Amino acid sequence: MSDGQVNCQEIRERLERFLDGELPSESVESMSAHLADCYGCGDRAEFEQQLRTMVRESCAERAPDTLLVKIRGYLDSVEA
Repeated sequence: MSDGQVNCQEIRERLERFLDGELPSESVESMSAHLADCYGCGDRAEFEQQLRTMVRESCAERAPDTLLVKIRGYLDSVEA
């Protein structure tokens, strides 16, 4: 990233870390500006964010309490 600008290749390389909130603030600022100005990159970021949301919501089920009790019992017997 020279002169604070990012290009589309850099966006693709850093998009996951950007969406995970793992980049320093100066990188976030320059990537956000690029995503706002570049339709292709902005569209890709929006798709990736929607996909993450859909996966997170689809995997939000909790195991039944009876299964949790069985698993804990098994783990306790293995640790002993």
